[in-house]
Amino acid sequence: MKKDLPRWDVLLKELKNGNQLSKARKLNKLKLISECGDPNIFYISPIPGYNKTTYQVHIHPEQCNCQYYVRTKKPCSHILAVHLYKRLRVKFVEIRGVM
Repeated sequence: MKKDLPRWDVLLKELKNGNQLSKARKLNKLKLISECGDPNIFYISPIPGYNKTTYQVHIHPEQCNCQYYVRTKKPCSHILAVHLYKRLRVKFVEIRGVM
């Protein structure tokens, strides 16, 4: 397991090793976010060597099936990653002049 990424510690009930934004950026950099056809649902593939779970993120209402979100009801790295993904995609489209 990669030790430089944030993870939810089930025993201590807290986030360890970094913050949600750094992990969200990593998820985008590794291109692990995919759309499913519904504009409100995204899938986050596992980070190789870190975990084996694919997470499902709903944007409206905001929710994720990861341990952090389920336990805290606070935005997790997966939710933040989807917001970054959407923002980066809009910027890319604007730069390319497609809009």
